[in-house]
Amino acid sequence: MSLAGTLGKVAIGMIAARGIGKMMGGSSGSSNALGGLLGSVLGGSGSSAGNMLGGLLGGGGSQQGGGLGSMLSGLMGGQAQAATAPSAGGLGGLLDSLGGGSAAGGGLGALLNQALGGAPANQIEATPDQEKEAELMLRAMIAAAKADGEIDAEEQRKLTEHLGDDVTPEELELVRREMTSQTSLEDLIQSVPRGMEQQVYFMSLLAIDLDSQAEAQYLDKLAKGLNISQQQANAIHEQLGVPKLYA
Repeated sequence: MSLAGTLGKVAIGMIAARGIGKMMGGSSGSSNALGGLLGSVLGGSGSSAGNMLGGLLGGGGSQQGGGLGSMLSGLMGGQAQAATAPSAGGLGGLLDSLGGGSAAGGGLGALLNQALGGAPANQIEATPDQEKEAELMLRAMIAAAKADGEIDAEEQRKLTEHLGDDVTPEELELVRREMTSQTSLEDLIQSVPRGMEQQVYFMSLLAIDLDSQAEAQYLDKLAKGLNISQQQANAIHEQLGVPKLYA
């Protein structure tokens, strides 16, 4: 499995553990690939999880209206924003568009959509550049998840178990290392290549509940360090339907 595939599985795990897990319960089971991934993390109903995240992937899930954006706003106690719901390009389409590419796919986002959709590992073929981008996104998501403290032992267990046998020992070690790493936000910012600033912010936001001052301060420092304007940051929040960072 490529790091792009690992990124997809970590993204699902982060979204589930940080938000959708609060709504889940009941018996295990699944009716589709995405539902199975979420069910394995949450121990809940895979099919309902898959439906709730249908809008995120640009698929045919039963979640209508505001899609992921409205759902996440509700999870965080906020009001659903008049935001742009995930398009036909899904999460990956938004990721590629923030990097100046086409939402129609072709970049890392297209591979991310494959991974989120449960594509077999041998179908996810990344270029060396895409592997480097995926590693950066992994580091950004995990760093953001630690913004309000640390990833506790239970969260670490769920995420590593969720990765399963699909990832290589090297990829699993990378995730484990980043979960316990003391790498500073400044070091992360310095490692972001020109043109990927908004993508890194976007993936970081996916890993954050944005329900604490520490998380808001983290995003503010990240945005400023990456030279992302308040308007650009707010626009990214709107695309996911989560509360704006700046008034």
